[in-house]
Amino acid sequence: MVRSAQLALVALLLGALPASAQFDTATMFEDVGELAITVSPTSAKRGEVVKVKFTVSPKVGAWTYPAKPKDDGQFSTNSFSLPKTGDVIFIPPVVDPPVKWELKPRDEKNPTGPQDQYFPGAVTWEFTAVVSPEAKPGNLRVAIGKQSRVQVCNKDNCFNARALPTAELTVLPGDPLPIPPEFKEAVDKALKPPPKDPPLTTPRTSPEVKPEVVPVPTPQHGTKDPKTLEQYRADLDVVVASLDKSAIAGLAAQEESVGAFVLTAVIWGLISLVTPCVFPMIPITVSIFLNHAHGSLRERIKLAGVYCLTIIIVLGLSAFALLKFMAWLSAHPITNVLLGGLFFVLALSLFGMYELTLPNFIVRRLQKKQSKGGVVGMIFGALAFTVISFTCVAPFLGGFAGISAANAANGSLIAVPTTKEILGGLAFATAFAAPFFVLAMVPGLLKALPRSGGWLDSVKVVMGFLELAAALKFFRTAELRVLSPAEFFTYDAVLAGWIAVTFACGLYLLNAYRLPHDEEKPNIGVPRLLFAVVFLGLGFYLLPALFKTADGKTQRPNGAVYAWVDAFLLPEPKDLGWSTDLPVAIAKVRSEGAKAGKIKPIVVDFTGVTCTNCKYNENTVFPQAKVNDLLDQFERVQLYCDEVPSNLFTTDPSKSARIDEARANDDFKFEVFRDQRLPLYAVFLPTADGKVKLLGKYDEGKINSPDKFAAWLKEMLTKK
Repeated sequence: MVRSAQLALVALLLGALPASAQFDTATMFEDVGELAITVSPTSAKRGEVVKVKFTVSPKVGAWTYPAKPKDDGQFSTNSFSLPKTGDVIFIPPVVDPPVKWELKPRDEKNPTGPQDQYFPGAVTWEFTAVVSPEAKPGNLRVAIGKQSRVQVCNKDNCFNARALPTAELTVLPGDPLPIPPEFKEAVDKALKPPPKDPPLTTPRTSPEVKPEVVPVPTPQHGTKDPKTLEQYRADLDVVVASLDKSAIAGLAAQEESVGAFVLTAVIWGLISLVTPCVFPMIPITVSIFLNHAHGSLRERIKLAGVYCLTIIIVLGLSAFALLKFMAWLSAHPITNVLLGGLFFVLALSLFGMYELTLPNFIVRRLQKKQSKGGVVGMIFGALAFTVISFTCVAPFLGGFAGISAANAANGSLIAVPTTKEILGGLAFATAFAAPFFVLAMVPGLLKALPRSGGWLDSVKVVMGFLELAAALKFFRTAELRVLSPAEFFTYDAVLAGWIAVTFACGLYLLNAYRLPHDEEKPNIGVPRLLFAVVFLGLGFYLLPALFKTADGKTQRPNGAVYAWVDAFLLPEPKDLGWSTDLPVAIAKVRSEGAKAGKIKPIVVDFTGVTCTNCKYNENTVFPQAKVNDLLDQFERVQLYCDEVPSNLFTTDPSKSARIDEARANDDFKFEVFRDQRLPLYAVFLPTADGKVKLLGKYDEGKINSPDKFAAWLKEMLTKK
């Protein structure tokens, strides 16, 4: 029975992660397809024509797409960019291979829409290239352009290839061969030197000459020009003033899942029961009910009800206050340092280094009141029990409140709605108190409870490791708000700490070492062995992420587990190439639209440096081909609402200025949407008459279904 209880307990521990950490299964490109490239011949002289063959091989149940589909409206395609210069000069155009492309059935909801072409087998594109007359003899690598996008899809998702293969070509010595006439123009164009850059300034002798006005490009890495806060807010105010109010009149802030939040609180409350200073008290407390009731069921119900209600009120208020406090200050670096320190202290306590207790005079006074018996005695008995159990309950209540705060919107007072906090606090306290009432009604169930013993100490240690991992995360969050990029609690350092924690926990469960409060146990049970394997397996699973590929990129283990860990540990901020200035983006699409006759819609991502769900969406959902292809059809804007990263600016305007700009973005978001969630996705459409129309807002923060998000983007593209 004890072993069964251990199994159930650890299952509860794994289920106690916040609802936002439940992700869809993710797969990498390598799981659904393979790429290969060859050059024929493998040795050639300068000026000689070679054939470069690029093969995409979908695995069973997967398929790929043409580069030039017959239907221009087809969303999913492969895209090949040919290098314009280099030792091997590719000759355009790109032509799809003559395979028999299959057609997907038309969508029932859109019977006249595009009918996608695809192919479930290997497809080889053949490119013609000429070895440059200026190439040096020797070995060189041949590859298609870095801007190429190759994708393979299965029934669940589409995936872009992260790395493109290369082939080796040997350039033979000797005089260059004459270029074939049909390729000479393309080769001469590739060898022609680029025009010299114009002077940076206009000569003083021509003050009348003004630089040509061109559309403002989308800011790339390090190209964002700082603005004064007054100017930036004034620009956003202009956008607000130009918004079509009728489009946002009925738009209400959508509430994140309250049910999942309450369920998480219930799980943490139940876990709190299975601790050394709580679990042994359950049968003792129930026996007190039975003795005072003198065999009367009615009296037993009254005493148990008063006892449990007192616990619910006291513990529920504590939980509510803690949730409110942490949600309010969760974005501040000092708060995260304090949270990290609290979790570290609690972890050492759970390891048995010391015991956290409240002053003895408080405990003695409450126990004296309890001895009076009756309803008053039950009230003070519940208070005494709550105070005594504080040492064991605090880590779990702190864990629930801390993780909830970490997943709050952005630390504002209304980041987590008050109703949600009240329900969360009551759910935690009710789950903690409910077993006392149930066992008082059915005393026979006491016989089914496992006996307390050394297994409870093992539970404390496992929770101590989890608290230690949480402490590292909070320290990293704090540093990200102070230093950009982090220097001490870097992503790699914290990930290494998590891997070390999983190995240490696994070895502890295998009895490789013991802690001060542990009993000597030469043997371990099968459930404990299995959970040791889980922790050790998790450590080995995460280990490759510490090593870089040849091009310096972080390796990403497959699956949803790493996707969550990666987002939770907040990867270093990176520039996605999106604009970070909405007014500039609006001016840009209007300028381009005046020439093209159609204004491009703008998708806005309200994001944050320390936003876990933002990182998950940006690193796991956005790169998927079916989402990325649609995003390419929008002008894309990211508005940071906690702090704008310094690496986006040409020159760092100072930390306070970057925080002020983020606050302006957050104020703009709340003024338009009355919603404080992060992330938040919305689509705007500037109109020719100077107005800005809000086309829609996505109804989730963390994107649980990439298909649903892609469908929403498609809807926004067709909406007027």
